[in-house]
Amino acid sequence: MDLTTATLQELKTRLAELPPGDEFNRISNRTAELELEERSKAAEQETVTSEVAKFMDSLDFEGVDPKDLFLNYGSESAETSYNYVNAVIQNAVSKMKQAELANSKALEAAITALQEKNDKLQQEKEELSHDLSVQNLEISDLNTRLTNASRLLDEEKAEVERLNSQVDDLRKEIAIGAAAAVKVEEVDVRSAHEKWLEQRQKEEESKPIIYNLRWKDDIRRDTYLAELAATDETIEIPYFTMTGDLKNPTNMRGRYRVVTSEEAPSFRTAATAEEDHASDISVGSDLITVPAFRSDEDENTAEPGLAAEASTVAGSPVTREEFEELKARVAQIESVRSVA
Repeated sequence: MDLTTATLQELKTRLAELPPGDEFNRISNRTAELELEERSKAAEQETVTSEVAKFMDSLDFEGVDPKDLFLNYGSESAETSYNYVNAVIQNAVSKMKQAELANSKALEAAITALQEKNDKLQQEKEELSHDLSVQNLEISDLNTRLTNASRLLDEEKAEVERLNSQVDDLRKEIAIGAAAAVKVEEVDVRSAHEKWLEQRQKEEESKPIIYNLRWKDDIRRDTYLAELAATDETIEIPYFTMTGDLKNPTNMRGRYRVVTSEEAPSFRTAATAEEDHASDISVGSDLITVPAFRSDEDENTAEPGLAAEASTVAGSPVTREEFEELKARVAQIESVRSVA
């Protein structure tokens, strides 16, 4: 049943036949709408009828009673009365139409102004909504950066505490070594600066090599994307692990070493060759035997603790790493003795 074209009587008849349900509710609602429309039309018609009844009484016949205009004793008198009444009515209707037209134009102008105001407010609303979205995105990005910076700060504090602990341990070792120093053979030790440069070079060469470093999201800028030179695999890198100008990526420093796209294949070839020959190379630690070096003077002046330690080292095989560590400790002892 088409509710838009059905009459009120048809809807009432159909409603009486239906049990409670969805269709019953739809027809009931439509019936209520039509009844409301009929009551509104009836009220409007009553108002119009009342106004029309008053219309004749409101006409101005210059003091003549309208009823007297219809008391005519001949056709000519009747025609004259008709023309007079018609002219008065036409004049009244003309004024009504002019007032209605003026009101209509005023309403149209008001509607146009309101529409323009509404359009302007809608545009401002859209602009404010866009600005709010941008600001929310910026706030989210700042919160992410703050979280990452806080985590990095905690890591740095932990690293500082670890380094301070190592410094304290080294100070204790130096103090103990100075107290129990023995005469040892002078060895050739590279300067601390050269060792530092060498260590830095080793660290740089051991870093994973990447290329094609760029932002994952150019707006958020909290993560990099890059390819590993060894495998061509694309990886994600937190922004705080790399520092420098992304416009010159090969100058950036951090957890990875950055090369150009042209240089990348050479590292991939080298990595492949190294994997192919790894099984053919037997790697082992070089063993070095440190000869015992004790003199009579050493036996008379050395403290028991250090002499015991030397006895466990002398003549026994040690690795090259252990030998280098012994050389470094000897250099520290010599340095303390020279200051004393």
